[in-house]
Parts: sequence; structure tokens; C-alpha cells
Amino acid sequence: MCLCSHNKSHLAFCSTQTIGVVIQYGDGKNVDDVMSHLAQRTFDSSPTVRAMVTKVVGAWLLELRDRYSYFHKLLPYVLTGLSDEMPDIRNQSRHIMDQVGELYAKENEEELKDKLNFEAPLTYRLVTGKPNLGCRVLIQRNLSKILPAALRDMCEWTVDTRKKASALIYHLLFYAEDNTTQHMETLLHGLYKGCQDEEPDVVTMVIKSAELAGSFVEPAVFCKLILPHLKSTASVSTAGLMSCLMVLAALVRGSDPQLLQPQLQVICEGISYPDVCSAEQLSCQQQLLEVVHAILDKAGQQCSPFSYDVFKVVLYVLALSDGTLNDKVRPTSLDKLTCIQGFTGIDGLYAAHSEQLLGQLKESHKSWLSNSAERQLFDVLLTQAGHVTGEMLLGDALVVFKSCLDINRDPELRLRMFSLLSRLVMSSTDSHFAPYSVTMVTDMIIPNCVWQPGRTAGAVRAAAISCLWAILQKGLLRPDQAQAIIKDLLTQLNTCLEDHNETTRLVSCKAMQKLLTSCKDSFDGDLLHSLYPELLKRMDDSNDEIRRVVTSTFLAYFRAFPDGYDCDLYKFHLQAMFKGLLIHLDDPTPTIQEAVLAALKQAAHVKPSILKEQVEAVKHKHRVARYCDELLQHLKSLQIAGGT
Repeated sequence: MCLCSHNKSHLAFCSTQTIGVVIQYGDGKNVDDVMSHLAQRTFDSSPTVRAMVTKVVGAWLLELRDRYSYFHKLLPYVLTGLSDEMPDIRNQSRHIMDQVGELYAKENEEELKDKLNFEAPLTYRLVTGKPNLGCRVLIQRNLSKILPAALRDMCEWTVDTRKKASALIYHLLFYAEDNTTQHMETLLHGLYKGCQDEEPDVVTMVIKSAELAGSFVEPAVFCKLILPHLKSTASVSTAGLMSCLMVLAALVRGSDPQLLQPQLQVICEGISYPDVCSAEQLSCQQQLLEVVHAILDKAGQQCSPFSYDVFKVVLYVLALSDGTLNDKVRPTSLDKLTCIQGFTGIDGLYAAHSEQLLGQLKESHKSWLSNSAERQLFDVLLTQAGHVTGEMLLGDALVVFKSCLDINRDPELRLRMFSLLSRLVMSSTDSHFAPYSVTMVTDMIIPNCVWQPGRTAGAVRAAAISCLWAILQKGLLRPDQAQAIIKDLLTQLNTCLEDHNETTRLVSCKAMQKLLTSCKDSFDGDLLHSLYPELLKRMDDSNDEIRRVVTSTFLAYFRAFPDGYDCDLYKFHLQAMFKGLLIHLDDPTPTIQEAVLAALKQAAHVKPSILKEQVEAVKHKHRVARYCDELLQHLKSLQIAGGT
């Protein structure tokens, strides 16, 4: 016995051979004593030793007097040889199994007579070939004793043991065929654990075993076992959910399409369960896609009843995978579903299911946070739906936007929603947003521009102003619409011009300039007078880009003066404007000087005489008088042209 585990292979070989002879021709009562030693030799690095173990056990299975008592102990050794790395050992093990099966069938011919004479025809099988009846019956009758032990070994701490056990389970199922059904619950729990193994070879064999089980066990049976487990584990364990999805995908791949069809609706409802499809871990998302691909492959043209559930699951993966799985989602899932459904393009798929999905999202939007899975799904749905968003979803979507952009909601959520709204506005190629522009400005943007302390609040203001800028850039706010809200809008823009955030100040200037250009007929004297003090303050901004934008804003500002503007009544306002700008006509930065000069030339049309007085009053204070001289020359030409 000691030599059996000797590190010299020829000694281990001879010792194993000797044990075989002694047990076979003895009283057979010492089989249990040598089992553990032979088990160790199945891991021997020498192929000759492993082959001898298979040969010895094969001889016992065929010739041992009390072999019926030891079938459940001896069969695993031969089955293990079926997955040996050496082809000769695999062939030897297969030959022994055939011999053992034939002998067993012959010895039990009377009992198996009906099965021998009326063998069921070969139906759907994942693998080709069918072992002889004796082998199948022998394994089926001993499966309850062998399978639990193999499943326990698959959780052992040694890698080699787990590899052997996972391969053994596969071959047990191969011979057990539909008898696997009786042990399905026990098998599934073992497969779940096996899928979490760190060793890829173990996981590969576990998946193959699950596929094989799927080909033998009716889908109605395994669905009743695996789907409740899927729902219960989704909120408990990420690893548990991943392994359950992995096994489910393998079972579906292995199933007979005709038997599987009635269960696909239930399976799709299971994977679209909120805790399942909203799993954020990449491993779970990958396995969700595997299940989806298996379903689409099996369903073919008959996927209409559960197309929505598949669409929902795929969009959840797209939303939560942070772009990692985008390359897999579009070509292998959405495009395939589009083709199967008979749509000419992916827009047809979105048109068919987006309204229903958005309706479900509306039910939960009041509880969203920035990292909510539903919020991320909402983002992906609207950005990926293309023109379907504008044509079918916009009305309901803006209800969600309005609620989520309430000033009492989570600031991070409002940031995300403003970002999404800006992207939708900028990417829109139609006028679907135009009817909602006033609502977006008054109910969403203006309330979020009100000053509140804190950096996050400042970021929200910047996002709100950027969204307003997107609306104005796209020309969605018509002059007649702007007239009703322009006073409130300008009040907040004025406030934002003093914001500590440079982006907020810059975009506020651009937005004000756009309003002065596109809605200039809406400005009266009082409105104009409310703007210039803050604009003049921005001329002293620390950011030169903001200062340049302010000068451009002043150009639009002076163009917006109404024809009936009373220059004499508002003389002091004009003097303050001109005086403030003339200071910057002597700015150290030449580009600012040029821009201010252009603005003042435009201002000359308002009241040349007042501007001339102001220029002459400060000209002697300027370091460079050239700009003042040029402005005076411009004023002189205006007077000549006007005949004054």
C-alpha cells in the first residue's frame, strides 16, 4: 500500500497492478481499504499509472464477485478516465464502460427486457451518440450515491480535485440522461457553486454539464427550480446572481426548442425582474446578455410575446455597463431582436417598446437618485431612441424631467438630468422641443438658477444655465414665447453673472447675448437698464474669455435699443454705460480694446453727442489715445451723415 503512492512511477504502477490482482482473487472484502489509495493515483502525473488504475477498476467491475455492492464506489474511477488528458486512457475508459454496461444488461436481461425490445427513439440531444442501455441503467441506479459526493468534491480546496469532480459530473449526466430530472434540485445547487470557481476549467465543465442537463430535463421542470432561486438571490448576493444566470443561460442553450418555447415567457419575466435586470456588476450584466442571446437563438421568429422583456433587459445592460458592453449589446442583441421582429431598422424596435418602458419608469421617478438604475435607463432610452424620442416620448419624458429637476430633489440627480436634457436638445434635428421650451425654462431652468450655498448647488446652476444656452442655440424659444418670461429670465441671468463658477458666468453672458439678438424687440428701457451694471462688472472679470464675450454682448445690447428710446430722459443711464466702457478702451489687452471700440461704435447710434462728451472727458487720461481718436472720428462721420 505504501508503494502505491511512491514517487517513482514504475513502483506505483506495479503496486497498483498488484492491488488489483489481490483484491480480485481474494475474498473481496478489502475494497474499501484500497479506495483512497487508488483515488490518489488518478491524479498521478504518469499516464501509465493512471491507465493501470482504470484497468484495475475495470477488471473489478467486470469480474469481482461482489461487484454489485461496489458499483457506486468503482464507477467514478472509470468515468473520471473519460476526461483524462491522454486519448488512450479516454478510449480505454470508454471501452470499459461499454463492456460493463453490456455485461450488466446481459445479467439483468429479464428485468430490462422491455427496455431492450422497445428502446425509445433518439430524440433531441445536445451531444451525438447514445451509450448502451446497460451503462445508462447502471449509472441511473447509482446516481443518487455518486452525484452528491461529486458535488461535494467540486467544492474541495485543491484545484485538481475540483477539475476531476466537475468532469465526473458531466459524464454522470451523459449516462443518466432524463433520470437527471430526479436529482435536478441537488444538481443545480452544486452547479451554482461551481460557476463561482476561480479555475476556468472547472467553470467550463460546469457550463457543459448545465447544457447537458438542459437537453435531458424538461424546461418546465428546471424553470420551476431556477427562477424562484434567481429572484431570491438577486437582492442577496452578486456572485449568487451571476452563477444562477450562467446556469440558466446554459440550460436554455441545451434545451429542445419545441419544449422550451412555452417556458420562454416565464424565463423572460424572470430575467426582467427589477432586482435581476438592474444588477450593476459587470459579471451579472454579461450573463444577462448570455441568457438573452440563448433565448433569441432558441425562439427565432416566435419571440413577439416576450420581445418587450428582452428589450428592457438589454437596455438595462446598456445603461448600467458604463459603455463596457456596448459593442456586444447593439450587434448581438438589439439588432438581432430587430431582425427577428421584422422591423426595417432599430427605430422600429424603439417605437414598438419605448412608450411602455417609459410608462413603467414614470411610476418610480419620484424616488430616483442620481445613481438609480431607473434613472440611468431613462437616460439611455431617450438618447438611443433617436427620432422616436421627439415623436413619441417627449411629453411623458418632460413630466419626469420636471419632477426630477424640482429644487428639493437630490442635487446630483438634477445635475444628471440637466446634462441629459442638454444633450437631447442639442441632438434634436426637429422642432419637437419647441412647444415645451417655455415650460422647460420656467419650471426647470429658472428655479435652479436661484443662488444657494455650496459647490454642488453651484454646479447645478452651471448645468441649468448650460441647458438654457442649448435651448437658445437651437432656436427653440421663439420671440413671442420669450416675451412672456423674459423679465424673470433676465433677473436670474443677472444673478448668475456674479456666480463664483466661471462656467456659469461665461454661459450666462452668452445666453444674455443670444436673447438680446433673437428677442431684441422684447426689450424696453427698464429691461435694458437692469442689465448694463452687471455687464460692466464682468468687464473686470479675471477671465479674459468672459470679458471678450461681454464686449460681444454689449454689441447686441446696443442693437436692442428700441426706436422710441428717450435719450434725454435716460441720459444718466447712457452716461454710466459709456463711462464704464471707456475705461476698458484703455485696457492692457489689445483684443479687449478692439472689442470695446466695436461696442462703442455701435453705441454711437443711440446718442452720439453724449458719447462724444464722455470720450473727450477721458481722452487725456488714456495711455494710448488712438482708440479715442478713432471713436471721435466715427462720431464725426455719423454727425456728417446725419446732417448735424
